[in-house]
Amino acid sequence: YRWRVVTAEELAAVTIFAPLGGSTAEVPIRVEPREHDTEFELVGHGGVATAHTADLWAWDDVAYLGTFMDDKLRVFDISDPANPVLTDSIQVDARRINDVTANPEEGFAVMTREGATNRVNGIVILDITDPLHPTIASEYTETVPGGVHTTWIVGELIYLTHNGTGDMRIIDVSDRANPREVGRWGIDNPNRVLHDIFVKDGIAYLSYWDDGLVILDVGGAGKGGTPTEPVFVSRIYYPEGNTHTAWRWKDYVFVGDEIFPENWDMDRPIAARGYIHVIDVSDIENPVEVAKYEVPEAGAHNIWIDDDEETLYLAYYQAGLRALDVSGELRGDLYAQGREIDRYDTSASEGVALPNVPFAATVMLKDGEIYTVDLNSGLWIHRMVPTGDRPIS
Repeated sequence: YRWRVVTAEELAAVTIFAPLGGSTAEVPIRVEPREHDTEFELVGHGGVATAHTADLWAWDDVAYLGTFMDDKLRVFDISDPANPVLTDSIQVDARRINDVTANPEEGFAVMTREGATNRVNGIVILDITDPLHPTIASEYTETVPGGVHTTWIVGELIYLTHNGTGDMRIIDVSDRANPREVGRWGIDNPNRVLHDIFVKDGIAYLSYWDDGLVILDVGGAGKGGTPTEPVFVSRIYYPEGNTHTAWRWKDYVFVGDEIFPENWDMDRPIAARGYIHVIDVSDIENPVEVAKYEVPEAGAHNIWIDDDEETLYLAYYQAGLRALDVSGELRGDLYAQGREIDRYDTSASEGVALPNVPFAATVMLKDGEIYTVDLNSGLWIHRMVPTGDRPIS
């Protein structure tokens, strides 16, 4: 038998025919609207008025926020999620702290730097013995002076993007005072741009801008790779380009574009574009695009998945925070199929960098709560509650 998955994207009454030999069976099916029984409930908001907020990492009772066109990492106490409180900041020579990631088990965090006045950027390693008041343990610039956009931590290895060369560098920080490069990997393209890295179960997923998604074995794909000596597995790219982020979940990789108009200005509304491509990697050597999620007239950015609830959370720039049902087999147009669970406008009118303009940038989960940063309005905290249980504001 040969089976073909059919997805319904319009409400209708249809009949499915199944021929076999000289006989045909038919089954009438009615396509009904997809129903969802949860929605966003706002828990708390920590506005940032003096800078655009670029990134987020939260754990225990603390959240670290990166910044755009600003030189500070901001530290929030989130022990009471309804009332996040700014407790400290780390100032460095940078015009952009685009990414911050932490490994609480190993007692350190890493923040990226771009736009240093002396053009020596790299990363800053933070001692988080006191998470609400981190201190600088060391800096690493030796082989990555050209700027670092994003990082991903695995144990005491930091996988990072190097703007200057467009390749991935692997930095060992087991000796906090003396980080050292222990590996690197890049595609064979002199104009390459590596934008993001995601590592899971010994496989690295590299968002290589116009060169698409590149998959590497770093110890888990059975191709001979190790954590410090990656081996190429496969690649998939598409005409839209601007491959910005990737997240592996089950047999899928969710890949997001980031497309900005020319002459954009962070202090004005930005008509960003781009969407989520769903890549089937059940055969990891032959990835295939099978579905998409595209919010009309908006641009996708960072994502996070709740494994237990099978929900994809998206910081969808001017479309705010979104929640998407990714249960079952994914095919076709997920937006048209009504898989969107709920949405939240992450704009605010007071105490923020740019009032009344949503531009959600990063989202992550912690202890059942959804943490989001908006470039214009700072930190947001939500939870999902049964539909109808949300208090009327």
